[in-house]
Amino acid sequence: MTNIDNCKPPVEVCAAVIQHQSKILLTLRPENKKLGGYWEFPGGKIEAGETPKVALRREIREELDIEIEVGSLLESVFHSYEWGNVLILAYTCTWNSGEIKHLEVADHRWVAPENLLDYDILSADLPIIKKLQEKTP
Repeated sequence: MTNIDNCKPPVEVCAAVIQHQSKILLTLRPENKKLGGYWEFPGGKIEAGETPKVALRREIREELDIEIEVGSLLESVFHSYEWGNVLILAYTCTWNSGEIKHLEVADHRWVAPENLLDYDILSADLPIIKKLQEKTP
């Protein structure tokens, strides 16, 4: 018997790996959202007609009220949760302007790459952390 959820295309999301002064931005999902209470790289769903980079700039404005420059694709991750599959496109990003506000996040932290696993991270983001830690001397 086939699980119908495994036949549906994955939810496509984009994630910003924002580096600033040798640290990386993590955000905390609000308790009232799916997977609330977990830390993650900020971002969100790619809407119909959007490129991943456009979606990422929009999501970061909506969540944090800052402007970013989206760089190159760092990692792509396919992950299965009990509720369905996600495809994450994680991009290296630079913080351009604005002060971080918690519009759609519960909190944020600037974390050194070697300390990222000290946080309760979404399992789908773990391969991104592994990639970052491989790049860090």
